[in-house]
Amino acid sequence: MKLIEFIGLDSILVDVDVDSKKNLFKFVANYFAKDDLEEGSKIIEKLNERERLGSTGIGNGIAIPHSKVSLIDKTMVLFLKLKSAVDFSAQDKKYVDLVFVILAPKNCQSEHLLVLSSISSFVKNESFVKKLRRLKNSKEIYKFFGKV
Repeated sequence: MKLIEFIGLDSILVDVDVDSKKNLFKFVANYFAKDDLEEGSKIIEKLNERERLGSTGIGNGIAIPHSKVSLIDKTMVLFLKLKSAVDFSAQDKKYVDLVFVILAPKNCQSEHLLVLSSISSFVKNESFVKKLRRLKNSKEIYKFFGKV
C-alpha cells in the first residue's frame, strides 16, 4: 500500500513550528478538530494515553503517534515535517522531526494496522527517510509518497 493512498496533499504539513510533544499534539488536535475544543481535547487525551503505554518515537527522528477515537468514522493520517526537532522520549534519544499521525475510528481494526504497517515499512528504508528530509514542500513530498 502506497502512502499516497491514505495521505492527501492537504494532510502534508511542512515547517510546522512546535517546541514540544505537548504542543505538537495541540497542533494536531486543532488540525483534526477544526476549532471544536471538546473534540480537540479528546484527541489530545487519546494521543497522550497512547504515549503513556510507550513512546511512539520509533527512532531515527521519526514518530508515529496513533490512537483510536470515537469522534471519527474513517482513518485519517497527517504527515508533519517539523521546523525544529522535539523530544519524544525515543529509545535512541534522538529528537523527532518527522511525524506521521494516525487517528482511527474506535471500531476499526484492520485498516488502522494496515496504515501503521505501511508507514513502518516506509520509514525502515533509510534512503526514503533521507530523501524525505531533503524535500522542501508538500507537493514534492506528496509526489514522492506516490512513487514509493
